Amino acid sequence: MSGAMWIKYVNEGISLLLLVGIGFILYRGLKKNQGYLSEREELLKRYLLFRGDIQVRLKVFGGDEQAYQELLKTLSESWKNFKKTYDHYLLSLAENTTKAKRWIMLLGFTLLMNSARLLIEEYYFFGIQPRFFYVGGRELSNYVLVLLSFFLLRAQTQGYLSSRGEPIKMEKEILFYSNSLSEIGEKEILYNEFSPLEEMGAEDGKKD
Repeated sequence: MSGAMWIKYVNEGISLLLLVGIGFILYRGLKKNQGYLSEREELLKRYLLFRGDIQVRLKVFGGDEQAYQELLKTLSESWKNFKKTYDHYLLSLAENTTKAKRWIMLLGFTLLMNSARLLIEEYYFFGIQPRFFYVGGRELSNYVLVLLSFFLLRAQTQGYLSSRGEPIKMEKEILFYSNSLSEIGEKEILYNEFSPLEEMGAEDGKKD
């Protein structure tokens, strides 16, 4: 086998290995992110069920001051534990996404340098000929995977991470309603329907 053929195989192999590396990082990043999002969703469901049970108990034991205070303490501690675990999942999501993007950028930059090398070689040995544009078009198609990787990561984390890659705080805040909803009329009905805590319990939730 001639030396020119070996060089051709090496050139093709470098691009292929870089693309395989980008694809592997993308797959692993998306899979880990999906795991964090699933765990976060399950945590939220479990906490809402737990909080609903506590609300029922607050209604049942409202006449027992000691039991009522113990339930409020449990509600306060549960919120702190929930918040800590919830933030951990979102922080892990942000860190994993940032790590995947950095690796993709690194391999994408290496792929860019390899493409530039191939184009320089083509220009040096053959000049501006149809072969030069063929190589350029072939190399350009490799970056579809790079762009697709960033798009998929962004689409998966949209609504959970900001454009800077920082966790967005949203669902935790809507678990508790402010006292402004406990007004006379329809707002009071909605408050009693979706947050049937006594005034004391609502204040405790707001402080947390």
